[in-house]
Amino acid sequence: MISKPILPFIELMSTQVCNLSCQGCTNYSDLKHKGYVKWEDAKQQLEQWLKIVDIPDIGIMGGEPLINPQIRNWIIGIRELMPNSQIRFSTNGLLLHKHMDIISLMHSLGNVVFKITVHTIDDQLRDVIEDILTRYKWRIVLEHGIARWKTSNNFRFQLNYPTEFVKTFQGPYKDMKPYKSSPDTAFKTCIQQTCPLLYNGRIHKCSTAGLLKDTLEHLDNPNIELWNKYIDDGISITDDINTITAFIDNFGKPNKLCAQCPSVIDTNSIIKHNESTVKFK
Repeated sequence: MISKPILPFIELMSTQVCNLSCQGCTNYSDLKHKGYVKWEDAKQQLEQWLKIVDIPDIGIMGGEPLINPQIRNWIIGIRELMPNSQIRFSTNGLLLHKHMDIISLMHSLGNVVFKITVHTIDDQLRDVIEDILTRYKWRIVLEHGIARWKTSNNFRFQLNYPTEFVKTFQGPYKDMKPYKSSPDTAFKTCIQQTCPLLYNGRIHKCSTAGLLKDTLEHLDNPNIELWNKYIDDGISITDDINTITAFIDNFGKPNKLCAQCPSVIDTNSIIKHNESTVKFK
């Protein structure tokens, strides 16, 4: 039996809608969006890819995933499709007080990394975090340099407090332009080095690249002549195995698409993550 190539990690967009607007969002979720991805549609895409590649680690992302009314179906459905894979679930936590049952669900399924990225905090979110930390018998572990709390069911909880975002394009949205950096130097500062995105059936290098085409169209294609070389269709299940393997081999490595983003020397791209750059929608 011929083994399938292994794509170490992949992210799925459950919704691009977010309840926050954070300047420098790599998923362009600071813009206005609507709708969500139905689980049956995501399932169909994922099933097709699992016939071709093995995926040991999968992330559910947004926007804010808790805005998707089918998010429980997503979590349960992924575990049914991928019983041995790690599931990652990230949220800003601001809606968790309405969805605390999801925490119990993830704990019962096991092998889940649950992360709250704290962009802004209030008393309600503090109470939620305290509730989570008193629910189970946790032990502190260090995984890949990241401190997490872990239960006996391999359910891990992580808190992230970002202080800076790196804006992936020059200028305001209405006049956005690529940076034209060196791919190698841009990659060094990238927070999506190992985050391929499954979007509309195709797998892209990262969410910034994968969502670029739709974002530009949403904005009436500003400076499209400058962006054309960075608009990429990713890979499809209809591609030949050599194309798919080449994409997988580039996992965690620079790509020509990285040139659209800033390099380490472009300090103007750094956005301080605070009350002035994080707004409620």
